[in-house]
Amino acid sequence: MVRYRVTAEGSRGRLVAEETCYRLLRTARTKGWKRTPVAGGYVVTLPSGTLVAVLREKR
Repeated sequence: MVRYRVTAEGSRGRLVAEETCYRLLRTARTKGWKRTPVAGGYVVTLPSGTLVAVLREKR
């Protein structure tokens, strides 16, 4: 099972299931939030300006 680490700016990261990661990225796409591809995942910019990193967890 693939796990992803979701980390909001200024907070600790949290491991989430693949389904949760895809739900966040799908929401970002449909709402028009900026998604920046980075090595291993994406950085999503929320409307408030907060950055959220969504990175694949290495085993």
